[in-house]
Amino acid sequence: MVEKHINERTKNNMTSGHGGRIKFTLLVLLAFFPILLAGVMYFVFPGWIPSATTNEGELITPPIQSIRVNDKLIQNEKWVLIQPSGPECNEACERILYLSRQVVAGLGKDAGRVERVLLAPEGRSTAFMEMLARSHPDVRVIIQQVELQPLRSRITTEPTLEPTLFLMDPKGNIMMFYTLEKAGKPMLNDLKHLLRLSNIG
Repeated sequence: MVEKHINERTKNNMTSGHGGRIKFTLLVLLAFFPILLAGVMYFVFPGWIPSATTNEGELITPPIQSIRVNDKLIQNEKWVLIQPSGPECNEACERILYLSRQVVAGLGKDAGRVERVLLAPEGRSTAFMEMLARSHPDVRVIIQQVELQPLRSRITTEPTLEPTLFLMDPKGNIMMFYTLEKAGKPMLNDLKHLLRLSNIG
């Protein structure tokens, strides 16, 4: 009788120990599963890994100091949308002006934190200036003597990423640019995000 009791207790202990080992093994597997999954995604399915940034614009790394472009750019410690222009404003130029105006208006109460600047050469046409005064009176025009094409070339060598608008932070860092395709709602989403996170400008 005593022997039977001892045998049953030994059997229970073995069963309990076996169950404990299973639980321990499962815990170890659960702990290492995320690491294993990350490794598989990185090496086997890299396209599944989300991008580290959600910016719609193209980041400029490292940022360009505004003083290298024009020392009049930084004035009121605001976020600045910079639009380079020629002596005439063609259809694409007018489209960008329209989109940037809509974006600033779409910021609502934060609209005053963003300024629009047009970099234009001397000799701008009268029609161009009249159009600005009539439709975009908030745009600050800066005479730009330096050719901007080398600046564009340094930012991107991809011909499909032709910058149309540059974004400068309140500290004078030109840190992002937008193509015409991203100069509307995508740019508005970026600005809303940046203004929400920023305590300057």
